[in-house]
Amino acid sequence: MNILVAYASSHGSTAEVAEFIGKTLTERGLKVTVADVDSVRIISPYDVVILGTAIHAGAWLPQMTDFVTRFQDSLAEKPAYLWVSCIRVLEPHGFQHVLEYYMPDDLMEKLNLQDVTVFPGKLDLQNVDWNERWTLAARYDGATWPSSFDGDFRDWDRIRAWCDKIAEGVSALP
Repeated sequence: MNILVAYASSHGSTAEVAEFIGKTLTERGLKVTVADVDSVRIISPYDVVILGTAIHAGAWLPQMTDFVTRFQDSLAEKPAYLWVSCIRVLEPHGFQHVLEYYMPDDLMEKLNLQDVTVFPGKLDLQNVDWNERWTLAARYDGATWPSSFDGDFRDWDRIRAWCDKIAEGVSALP
């Protein structure tokens, strides 16, 4: 089974999650390639595609949108898994909010999705420009001060458990 883990990352956190997923699946005996979506030129050699993108301003990064559009015919035929990294998932009802409002139907329909999940990411406010800070502050529900989300909230055990679920699902494929 040949697996592509393709990601779109703006500050590197989602890229680190992609590398972790690749390493974890490789440890389970799967053949995995991890690549930034901008560097992927062909997906035909892969049996399964795992996609990951950061969420900015309530949307997938444009690179992931372009990737799905560019490879839509091939992606419709391959089993796909999707995760998004979004700090909003830390809010009460944040997981459901992300799934309901940040998953574009037109793109989701182009994928042969087996599973979708949301992971909290890493936010270093010192390295975020003021425009992005303003967007972050405007999107919070107000229940928690946005600066409370400054830090690394990636749950590596939860990500590993999702990888186990993928490995199990992939092994059941013909």
